[in-house]
Amino acid sequence: MDNPAQPQESLINSSERSRQIDSAAWAVFFIWVGVTMLAHVPWGWFLVGVGALILGAQICRWQMALKVDGFGVACGVIFLAGAAWELLALQWPLAPVLLILLGGYLLWKAVSR
Repeated sequence: MDNPAQPQESLINSSERSRQIDSAAWAVFFIWVGVTMLAHVPWGWFLVGVGALILGAQICRWQMALKVDGFGVACGVIFLAGAAWELLALQWPLAPVLLILLGGYLLWKAVSR
């Protein structure tokens, strides 16, 4: 006999796991910011850490069969692209342009509803 409370428990467990991943990611983010400030880590390596952290949280979600946040994946990729651009010392400012485009897209999406 199926237990009608089981889907509700599953939803609560998923929600709790999702909150744990988010909380852990924020904790690691603050630790990363503190470490990079104390160690005077260059901007490019800071961006590598932030991008890896964001993508790592999404990988954890995927591994736990939780919904992967497409926005989080896009942000992680943008941070890594900006890091690569910075570390390779390329002249064209990719990271700011990507962030402006992402912000413009999000603003358009919010206003057009």
